[in-house]
Amino acid sequence: MNILYISSKMSWGGVISWMLKTSQGLEKRGHSVWILSNPKSKLNAEIQVKIRLIPKVLGMDYNPASIGFLVRFIKKNKIDLVVTNIEKEISIGGIAAKISRIPNIRRVGREDDFFSRWKTKFNHQSFVSHCIVPCNDIRNQVTAKFNWLDPEDFTPIYNGRNLQEFTEEQILQQRKKIGLSENDKVVGITCRFSKVKYVQNLIEAYQRIADEFPGWKLVITGEGSEEDNLKNIAADTGFNERIIFAGFSSDPILSAAVYDIGVLTSRKEGFPNSIVEYFAAGKPVIATDVGGVKEIIEDNQNGFLIKFGDIVQLADKLSQLIKDENLRKKFATRARQDLQEKFSETQMVDKLEKLFQDQIKGKK
Repeated sequence: MNILYISSKMSWGGVISWMLKTSQGLEKRGHSVWILSNPKSKLNAEIQVKIRLIPKVLGMDYNPASIGFLVRFIKKNKIDLVVTNIEKEISIGGIAAKISRIPNIRRVGREDDFFSRWKTKFNHQSFVSHCIVPCNDIRNQVTAKFNWLDPEDFTPIYNGRNLQEFTEEQILQQRKKIGLSENDKVVGITCRFSKVKYVQNLIEAYQRIADEFPGWKLVITGEGSEEDNLKNIAADTGFNERIIFAGFSSDPILSAAVYDIGVLTSRKEGFPNSIVEYFAAGKPVIATDVGGVKEIIEDNQNGFLIKFGDIVQLADKLSQLIKDENLRKKFATRARQDLQEKFSETQMVDKLEKLFQDQIKGKK
């Protein structure tokens, strides 16, 4: 298969990670995958692996110049299938796919990828052949909310990661890079710094227990619009020297490898990559019970589920895991097992490859 992914996003998020991982997986199986991305995007700036990258600004919705460029690209490279995400990409890439008579698969990251407006319905019904969602929860939410969406047009495919083992030297170097000593214990979070992630809740929960556990530090990995605000909140805790902002990471599993506990505090999620990345590094997890999180975390088996916004509960669960090393090991062992059985990259690419092949055959 020859596949074209189209991304107009500037920041690095879950869909970008998905595109990168799946394109690499499909390439290893002999398929050819191109990713069209804004030249000034985080993907173009931070990419460290060899991929077929097309730097291109799409411009306005329904841009005829961009549609023409894509139609020519599709014809020249014998593209079999296009993958898009947000409406801008559908309004350009979806039209180019329609003109070229090939499927356009929409990868839906969260339920709020859909809106109650005529253009959303028009674009989807006119230019989308099928949808991929990362969990059942998103399919159920969007099809319940919008009666013009057919559940049969959505295929859930979990985001996958493979277990990774790092040498002591790799982990030590990563610790030194972000200012940790060899003996520091770490509560960590990896995410994009947006309002919906509510990293400030973790900072407040950490502040509540920091005096009791002086050997533990908080590492916050990522970047985004809320960074200055979060740093100001951390500075006001009185534990600023024990709260480390590690910056953007192009290898989030290596970042997670230095954590002893991984945390997610979001108000909204689809199927968060960060949790499967914590699993891939073999870490116990505490996560808010939102979106598709409960499809990954089984409470008190491979992690703790907590109510969004309940800082007291978050602090209590952190304290419980910090005190109980055996419980951390239990959660970590189960997390590894669940990753291999349900959330591996191999399973993700298997299902994606079959879906793409079925869609191409159906179109023909």
